Amino acid sequence: MLLDPEIPAEVVLRHRGQVSVVTLRRPEVRNALSRRMLGDLVDALVEADRCEQTGAIVLTGEGSAFCSGDDLGEAAATDAEAFDGAVALLQQVTAVLLEADKPIVAAINGAAVGGGLELTLACDLRVAAQCAVFACPEVAWGLVGTNGSSLLLPAVVGHGRARDMLLTGWTYDATWALAAGLISEVLPDDQVLDRAMTLAEELVSRSQAVHLTRRLLSEAIREDVAHALEREAVAVGEARRSSAAEASLREFAARRVNGGTRR
Repeated sequence: MLLDPEIPAEVVLRHRGQVSVVTLRRPEVRNALSRRMLGDLVDALVEADRCEQTGAIVLTGEGSAFCSGDDLGEAAATDAEAFDGAVALLQQVTAVLLEADKPIVAAINGAAVGGGLELTLACDLRVAAQCAVFACPEVAWGLVGTNGSSLLLPAVVGHGRARDMLLTGWTYDATWALAAGLISEVLPDDQVLDRAMTLAEELVSRSQAVHLTRRLLSEAIREDVAHALEREAVAVGEARRSSAAEASLREFAARRVNGGTRR
């Protein structure tokens, strides 16, 4: 996290009692994941996890979205090698989330798309606002999912639904996500963070049992996740170098310059 007061932080860490709240803060681009934000996010999560006063962590977004995924504007302005570096940072965030000692609750306050959705898969619990939507749109850009999504998404929603999401890029609402098991609760938009805080505090109150249970769950998939991350890094690198991805990113950059929508 940057400490320069002249530069707005893209990730904010606040301590509220025994719960640390990590907030993605690029609301003007729906919290799209820039390389700077990813680095700040790693730092914030590590700091929260190491804090002796913290018993649980809540991850959320500022503004109308949780996270709209990778910053495609940044991706369009960089070459494939720089894109590989951004993917490595994104996967580092996933590794930090999965290996954290403290339980993590995702407070999904709005759209969780692409890399944003993938971040929530690495959290222990997920609750969402009624306005939240979910999508894996990478195929529409000639890219593929990363962050262990090829393993974690089927584990959460089942292989059939995971294939629907990953192969079509369709957008799903919070009601669908609840029925699919992607989230555990749907809440009024202004209550999602409070509910996540309550859940985090409940986890803190059962800290030893929660810690032991999370360790068992993590150890059961650790090797599989590592292999999935490796395979996905290779696949997305290959996809990024394709003509389809190049054309899609150029189109995105042109739309941005001309004042079109960001997504």
